[in-house]
Amino acid sequence: MLVIRLSRQGRSKRPFYRVVLTEHTKPAQCGHLEVLGSYDPLKHIFSADIESIKSWISKWAQPSERVAKLLFKETNDSMFKKFYKEVERKGLPKKEKAE
Repeated sequence: MLVIRLSRQGRSKRPFYRVVLTEHTKPAQCGHLEVLGSYDPLKHIFSADIESIKSWISKWAQPSERVAKLLFKETNDSMFKKFYKEVERKGLPKKEKAE
């Protein structure tokens, strides 16, 4: 099964990710079939070949949850929303002030 996921690049404390197409049994760092885009988490810049990703998904490639969230945020296409589940974040209960 083919998977579209992030492959970490860069140096220590300066991460940079590539969006790669790879076999699910292989590590993301090596043996990828195609580089589909990139993501810089420090500058919040995501760039990807959306048409190529859509064509791979139509050929039964499965995006990871993080890649699906980034693609949905970039395009607002409901096609990517079905690959992750929206979880409501619950905060800690507020402490009452002692008087």
